[in-house]
Amino acid sequence: MDIERLASISLLAAVALVLSYLETMIPLPVALPGVKLGLANVAVAIAMFSLDVRAAGAVAAVKVLASGLLFGSPMMLAYSFGGTALAFMGMAALTAVPGVGLVPVSMVAAILHNAGQLAVAAAMLGTSSVWINLPVLAVAACATGGVTGAVGQAALESLAGEGDGTGCEPRPVVDCTPLGTIVAGERVAFIGANGSGKTSCALQLAGLAQADGGAVSVVAGRRAGVSFQDPDSQIVAPKVRDDVAFGPENRGTDREQMIQIVIKALVDAGAEDFLTRDVDSLSGGQKQRVAVAGLLALAPGVVVFDEATAMLDPAARASFERLVGRLCAAGVAVVQITQIMDEAFLADRVAVFCEGAIVFVGAPAEALREPGLLASCGVEAPRSAQAIFAVRELGVNVDEASDLDEVEEAICRWLAEA
Repeated sequence: MDIERLASISLLAAVALVLSYLETMIPLPVALPGVKLGLANVAVAIAMFSLDVRAAGAVAAVKVLASGLLFGSPMMLAYSFGGTALAFMGMAALTAVPGVGLVPVSMVAAILHNAGQLAVAAAMLGTSSVWINLPVLAVAACATGGVTGAVGQAALESLAGEGDGTGCEPRPVVDCTPLGTIVAGERVAFIGANGSGKTSCALQLAGLAQADGGAVSVVAGRRAGVSFQDPDSQIVAPKVRDDVAFGPENRGTDREQMIQIVIKALVDAGAEDFLTRDVDSLSGGQKQRVAVAGLLALAPGVVVFDEATAMLDPAARASFERLVGRLCAAGVAVVQITQIMDEAFLADRVAVFCEGAIVFVGAPAEALREPGLLASCGVEAPRSAQAIFAVRELGVNVDEASDLDEVEEAICRWLAEA
């Protein structure tokens, strides 16, 4: 059981106990002391809607046992068990019906809870006369169940609107199918303005986000790894060597082999000088290289670099460029999210993102023929491309030029012909 799930169950169980206590203060016009309205069942219902039946069962079990201990009465324990058991079965049946919301489930659960309590009372007292109290309890249960259900529904909708709990908007789903197939050794660059969907698409490729509709075919059977923009979000150990060794160690790699893997990963990432350093003593760019080394130590077949060069100086950026070349030569597929256009246009293919959609996929040279598209998507063309655009406006034919040397040759020919 993961920590987040356990925390959710514990919180709902605590809510159930608080409601169990509060409802003892609500006077009921019935001749059965100890009978309650079943307000706490809304916590069980929320667990069913937000988690699953097993989680709801855990909340219900804690509620029943803790209620018996809290109120210290065998009769109260019996009432709580009978009411909760019948309400739970009703909730499980209703939540399986498509389109049924939390409010009607809470209302039905409250009625069934009271019916279960009356059944226990009839059995323990040996009389069926207790059922005369059902109409009054049912009306009260409808009212309180409706209110608690509405509050619970509002809470669920509020939590859903908070996304991942970080206070950020939920990450949108991006249709990545225009990318087609990303093959071994291919380098694909994602470019676009902030918030255009680049990272969302990359996380879908890596299996870290839910795709909607079609899927992109990546190198079959290969693990994907992601180097995030913020290195602190993926560094887990205080020492550099321990952080890079974290992945191989958790795979059960032999110690001697693991040492060699760590050293090679650090060398490849240009971080070999940091082997014995404390992570806290490193600069942002140095941490970025350590984070990349930790990813390389896992030898993924597909690597996603999310603005991995943003904190690097020119020398380190050049070293990173050589690393990407070696990875591709070794058959590793590289997806590179970047705002550095000279870097992006070294890729085999470029994907341009705009407002949550892929608006262009193709060779960098083809993208350079669409300066209006790039500008409308907040993408600034490389310096060489800007020179090509400016010269083209003068009437110089530079359609075949791919670098500044060829642009210069085209200008010379144009001047000679003028």
